[in-house]
Amino acid sequence: MTGKNKFTGEEIEDLRILVKKFCKSTEATERKSIRTRFRKLQFYVSDYGIQNIDISQFEALLRSGKIQKTGNGLNAEQKSKSKVSALNVSKSLEENITKIENNLVNGKFISAKNLDGNAKLDCTGFYCIKLSVGSKFSDRYQKHLDTRNHRIIYIGKAEGQTLRKRFLGQELRAKGHGTFFRSIGAVLGYSPEQGSLISYLNKKNYKFSIKDEIEIINWINKNLEVNWTEYSGDFMVEKAFIIKYSPLLNDSHNPKKLQELKIDKANCRFIANQTKSYQTKSYQN
Repeated sequence: MTGKNKFTGEEIEDLRILVKKFCKSTEATERKSIRTRFRKLQFYVSDYGIQNIDISQFEALLRSGKIQKTGNGLNAEQKSKSKVSALNVSKSLEENITKIENNLVNGKFISAKNLDGNAKLDCTGFYCIKLSVGSKFSDRYQKHLDTRNHRIIYIGKAEGQTLRKRFLGQELRAKGHGTFFRSIGAVLGYSPEQGSLISYLNKKNYKFSIKDEIEIINWINKNLEVNWTEYSGDFMVEKAFIIKYSPLLNDSHNPKKLQELKIDKANCRFIANQTKSYQTKSYQN
């Protein structure tokens, strides 16, 4: 057994809530985050021969005794102190999240071209990308950004890997399958090489040609500013940031996600999975 099978009453309730969230979630990133929280509680579903646990399976594990509830051994006075302590921790956590949010969206942004070699990227955390003053997208996208009260176009996280690898490597330099890089390429009117995903099992992670990647990176360096903040706690708070600011190019959790972006990315995936020649429309050079 990798984890443990005996949990306090509070841990059982925490796990029950997490399992319910896991069942309801359809987002791979959110499910991954919940799995991380399982592991922090030393709960590994693989110990019980389960891959994607649901609430009925969790309750069955409890009834069968495979998961056992242990007493916490606290008397009434200790329990009272524990509740007060929990409230203080909750308040402290809320204040910390507010500070992180403020540092992330209102901190000192730097040009994307000045990121390489920055030693402060060797940590996990959140990152924020915004359009530089004076820079603009095509009208299809700029008209939406103009309705926001900010220039933020993307908020992301580096969980389980450094900001250097996720933020600088994949998202801004195309070294891997960065969600943001695919989005910004589509927004700028670039298309992947035709049929480039046909031989791959994953039919969504399209890539651009090397020539186009260089042009997109040059555009990023010229037109985007970035900021980040170190963080190693519960990365599910990213969802709250996205809901609050509705960054232009975030798809998941975004209450104002753009139909234009959905169409342009779908068009890129279509091209990457086609063998027959056809013409596509470029919306911005």
